[in-house]
Amino acid sequence: MIRFRLDGRPHFLPERWGELTGPQLLAAAPYLLTDSVAARLAVVRAWCPKLRDMDVRRLTSDQLWDVLSLVGWAWQLEESALAQFEHRGRVYRLPEPQLLDAVLIEYALASVYFHLFAKPKAPQPQALDQLVATLCRPAAEVDENDPQWDGQYREKYNAKLAEARARELADLPLAVKVVVLHRFLAAERFIHRNYADLYQKPAPAGDGPAPKPKPTGDGTQALEILAELAETGTYGTYEQASYTRLHTVFFNLAKKARRRREAEKDA
Repeated sequence: MIRFRLDGRPHFLPERWGELTGPQLLAAAPYLLTDSVAARLAVVRAWCPKLRDMDVRRLTSDQLWDVLSLVGWAWQLEESALAQFEHRGRVYRLPEPQLLDAVLIEYALASVYFHLFAKPKAPQPQALDQLVATLCRPAAEVDENDPQWDGQYREKYNAKLAEARARELADLPLAVKVVVLHRFLAAERFIHRNYADLYQKPAPAGDGPAPKPKPTGDGTQALEILAELAETGTYGTYEQASYTRLHTVFFNLAKKARRRREAEKDA
C-alpha cells in the first residue's frame, strides 16, 4: 500500500491490482477507459473516502500531480502474458490482444457489459463476469490446414453458454478478471484510435447549429451498427453479420465514413 499525508492526515492507496478489493475495482471502473486528470482524481477520491475537498483545493498543480501519479498504474494497460486460465475444471482462452480474433457480436455485447459494470450511479458487479464469459471461451477444435478454418482458436460465441458460464465465474479470482478487463480496455483504446472516423461528430448542416451526437454512453453503439448492417445486408443476414470479424467491419465502416466526409468537404 502507498501511504501519503495531506494537511497532517494519513491516506492509503493500493499500488497494484493485487491489493485492490472488489468494491475498490467497482468504484474505479467508470474512470478506467480514459486517462485524464479528472479520472485520476475521481479514483483517488474513491479509494480515499476520508480525503477532504479542502485538502485537495489547497494543493498546488505540482502537488496535485504528485498525488495523481500514485494511481497512474491503473491506466498502464500493458498486455499480460496470460493467454488462458482454468476454472472449475474448464480451460478458458482469452481473446487476442486488441481483440484481433473477435467477431462483431461478442465485442458489441462486451461493450454493453462493460458499461453496465462501470455505471457511475448504479454499477452492476455481475456484468464483469458477463464480460469475462463473453470474451473468454474454451478452445475450439481446429485444423489449421482446413481451408474452411476461420482462424478462431476459441469456440464460437454462444449467448446461452456465456450466460451460464458468467454465473460460474462469479468466484474467479479478481486478478484474472482484471487481466481480461485490461485486455478489453486496451482494445477499446485501439479501436477508438484506429477507427476514429466512426466516432467523429457530424458536421453542422449549413449555418444551422451542430446536430447533437447520438448518445453512446450505454455501450450499445456496436449493437446499433450490427442492426444497420443486417438491414442493408452488407455482410449477409443478422447471424452472418454477427460473426463477421470485428476489425473487418470497423475498418470498412471507418473508411466509408472518411470518404463520405471528404466528399462532403469537396462538394
